[in-house]
Amino acid sequence: MSAVIVLASHPDSAHMKHRGRRGPGIPIIPNRIREARVERGLSLAELAGGEVSRAFIHQLEQGLARPSLQILEMIARRTGKPVTYFTSGPEIPPGATGDLPTELVSLSKRLERLASTMDLSEANREGFRILINDLRHGARMVAAAMKEHRPEQGPGSPADMAD
Repeated sequence: MSAVIVLASHPDSAHMKHRGRRGPGIPIIPNRIREARVERGLSLAELAGGEVSRAFIHQLEQGLARPSLQILEMIARRTGKPVTYFTSGPEIPPGATGDLPTELVSLSKRLERLASTMDLSEANREGFRILINDLRHGARMVAAAMKEHRPEQGPGSPADMAD
């Protein structure tokens, strides 16, 4: 079953009319959506426009969803980037951006969604709950450790002067 929604008030709406059953979407490099949005000075709502929700843009940025080609083209237009910026090129390795806590939370949410689609025994359901909670706790610990650890800033820094 598929519903048709006409979004005639927005210039990009002529290409995006159908909502309902969704395909697998286009594989993207999630952190590039946020990078392009922030670089362009756009809020989640401004990037979403009338075509998708702010929550959906957030899900794209977290790697929890994949956009259709039409939505990806809309994002590319609004951020001034080519579609290939979001789909190709080397992905920044996990942890290289200092975003490991976000990646751990994202993984916990993916596991939560997966568990909700499975018919699990009580023992396996409890195992998933423990794993999800451990990932979230780990994210908090990593964030705290990263905040605590600051690299030295060279000669004249407070750490250097303490010697």
